Amino acid sequence: MNKTIIININSIVFHIEEDAYDTLRSYMIDIKKHFGNTAESKEILEDIENRIAEMFNERIQTGRKEVINLGDVQQVIEQMGSVSDFEESEAAPAEEGFHDEQQTRQAPHVEYVGKKLMRDPDDKMLGGVCSGLAHYFGIEPVWIRILLVLFVLIGGSGVLAYIILWIVMPIAETRADKMAMRGEEPNLQNFKKSYDEKAKGFSETLSGTGERIGRGARTAGNLVSGCLGLIGKMIAWIMLIFAGLNLLGLFIFYMFNMMNFFGLENPMFFPPLKGLATNDGIIALTFGFLAIAIPFFALFFWLIRVLFKTDKLNSYLSLTMFAVWIVSIVGIVYYCIAASQDFREESTINVQKYIQPQEIYYFTEKDIRVLDANEQDSLKSKFNIQLDGQDLRNYLHRDISIYFESIDSLSQPYIQYSYSAKGRTYQLASERADNIAYEGIQEDKTILFPSHFLLKKNALDRDQRVRVVVYLPQGAKVVLQRNIESKIRDISYWECQNNYPNGSQQKYTEWTMSSTGLLCAQPPKPEKEEEQEEKEEVKSRREASLDNVTIKKDSVIRIDGSNVTIEVKDKNVKINTKKEES
Repeated sequence: MNKTIIININSIVFHIEEDAYDTLRSYMIDIKKHFGNTAESKEILEDIENRIAEMFNERIQTGRKEVINLGDVQQVIEQMGSVSDFEESEAAPAEEGFHDEQQTRQAPHVEYVGKKLMRDPDDKMLGGVCSGLAHYFGIEPVWIRILLVLFVLIGGSGVLAYIILWIVMPIAETRADKMAMRGEEPNLQNFKKSYDEKAKGFSETLSGTGERIGRGARTAGNLVSGCLGLIGKMIAWIMLIFAGLNLLGLFIFYMFNMMNFFGLENPMFFPPLKGLATNDGIIALTFGFLAIAIPFFALFFWLIRVLFKTDKLNSYLSLTMFAVWIVSIVGIVYYCIAASQDFREESTINVQKYIQPQEIYYFTEKDIRVLDANEQDSLKSKFNIQLDGQDLRNYLHRDISIYFESIDSLSQPYIQYSYSAKGRTYQLASERADNIAYEGIQEDKTILFPSHFLLKKNALDRDQRVRVVVYLPQGAKVVLQRNIESKIRDISYWECQNNYPNGSQQKYTEWTMSSTGLLCAQPPKPEKEEEQEEKEEVKSRREASLDNVTIKKDSVIRIDGSNVTIEVKDKNVKINTKKEES
């Protein structure tokens, strides 16, 4: 049974045995006597205590070993070294050559261990990342900075890499951290060496004219760096606002698109997402949001740190965000490839339907989104729009083309429907084409074509389209209503409509089926009639140009494009006309 004592080192409480405490106390007294009680020595003493606390903490095992014993203290002293190892070399006279050689042999040497990747606060331009990398790889910081500038100029990837390294790399705050950054063993000899170098540099700074010139140069450099810093802060504020607005916009865009997937429809819907199932669309949208938002968030948090001197982001959180960003990029690539593969094959299904022969065939369009009360039940059954309360906008499509072809005058007219769709395989494309519901309805002499076609079984959008070819016997008379104009191909509905006296007001056009297709039954307007219309139009423009005309005294006015002149003299007005030559 041993007596234990509670001690506090670097704000960490340790339980230590009494004999181990006596040894440690004597060791620390020797160190304090050697370094003295100056302001500079307090810093190195704190660093030594921090290092000892770290080494003690490594030897504590919760539940198994919670007390520091004499062996632990002796091992720490052995690793740190004692004051007696280098006191004799300092006491020897420096003016004798023999003693100089002996001092050189006895001077402590620097031991190098594995380096730690940390940011150097003593040699930094922004965050000390480049100088930390230079210490780690054993090269000059200027080469790392040049390499970073090249990465910034080539695609801008250097900025993102610098921000990520700034977040991930810890800063070397203590003397022990700086030694570990350079690969030096944090023992007593190296602490002493660091202390001597710092004291020597401080004494040299206080002496010499050259050093005073250097201080002036450093002052000028500080002034220049201050101006550059002010400009840098202004740029940082602009970038901070830009990053914040982008994050806000991305969040709003993400929420509104997510609302669309859950049935709360709104205009802000990203079109490529319509080609994905609901579950896949939600995952792809989330991946896209994270892939874009995480770099902006890293930039935003880094600018907050620069401007407001806040604490760095937790290393585990930084690595987690980086991993999530990588996963998001991979997820986006996967969904892009998967979606493109679903358009690889195309299939078309042809269906032929006969229609009753008529003297005159009337073709019109029925907007299936608008149902009258007296025809609602019948049209639902005819156009197959039973959707169990679902919103029609999610199922209706307008990619419909209607063509007219001629057949023998004795053949029975018919309509051929071609349903096309795409898919990963030919079989899947055929199944999607088979899920298209579209067919014209003949009622007496009129054939009604639905305004939209329907996708059954919640089919995804895969370039589904409908091609309709109406085969009519030669000599058949056809009447096309104006509402079907947008779906008719290979004929100019507008030119035929323009042949009628009403022009654009005409609600239907008449056609005749020939061997080459439909021909407009209304003959073109006579050329003289067209000229007369043009003259009337010119005349109306002239009459309009005479409104609000002011005629000055003693002047002659000729109306442009006419044979009329107006002569004003004193109070007399004379109008001269010249007849047109026939």
